[in-house]
Amino acid sequence: MRTSVKILAVLGSLSLILASVPVTADAKTTAPKVLWAQYFSEKAGTKVSSKYFTYDSGNGMGWGNNEQEYYTTKTANLSTDGKGSLVIKAIKLNPDNPKDQYITNWCVDCVYSSAKVVTRDKLGFKYGSLSARIQIPEGTGMWPAFWMLGVPRKSCDGWPSCGEIDIMEARGSDTFHSVSTLHGPGYSGGGGLSHYYFSGNEPLSTGYHVYRVDWLPNSIKFYVDNELVGSETKTSVAPDQWVFNAEFYLVLNLATGGNFDGGDLDQSIQSASLKFDWIKYTTLNGYGTLYKH
Repeated sequence: MRTSVKILAVLGSLSLILASVPVTADAKTTAPKVLWAQYFSEKAGTKVSSKYFTYDSGNGMGWGNNEQEYYTTKTANLSTDGKGSLVIKAIKLNPDNPKDQYITNWCVDCVYSSAKVVTRDKLGFKYGSLSARIQIPEGTGMWPAFWMLGVPRKSCDGWPSCGEIDIMEARGSDTFHSVSTLHGPGYSGGGGLSHYYFSGNEPLSTGYHVYRVDWLPNSIKFYVDNELVGSETKTSVAPDQWVFNAEFYLVLNLATGGNFDGGDLDQSIQSASLKFDWIKYTTLNGYGTLYKH
């Protein structure tokens, strides 16, 4: 898929922990400190906070991956379940249903409605450890993702020059594996630097798993359930450019169809759910900056 002061952690409600703006860790402090977290303990049908997330709505075909979903702002596609999780649900569109016709009348390639939210222009992250406890869906063509994009800056103007950090992607046709990938100039799209996790005898879709990136200057490591999946450094990327010593924002979405799962889509699936139990951002070895815009 695709502005610093010493930390003063502020403990808020059970649904949010947020430090002041922006917050940078003291590099001499090694104990992890929570800078921001979401626990999704609200009642069923609650949307994500507009203080921290923005919806990217519209035709998924426009994202450049030949996806076949339409992203909405509806609670049916993204809301809490009342059991402690945020659920992004892909729902099969019915062209004979008047409630779906505003999509299907002009988006003939859209097969599912779904949702995508970003922290762009709300929250930014630089270094530290970002993790989430997630249950992924199964089914050919389902494409769940927990990832980050680089904020445009003087040295770059978008993708892939500003970078992409895919903490977790999965193919619905193979839920025994998850993929963690870096994209940048010269190593984007199918040429991204990917690392694969194999779950063994039980697919990842049967329960929750913790997906994490540990991010330091010139170094990124990916983990699943505390197991190191792979890593990259400025040296390993060379001679290509390392573009990850900068601010990134967070993206959560469930795509359907598209190139990632080979272009196939099992249209017999009526709905599929991507569930987030929690999301947490902490310092790592004293590094970690949370930007609030």
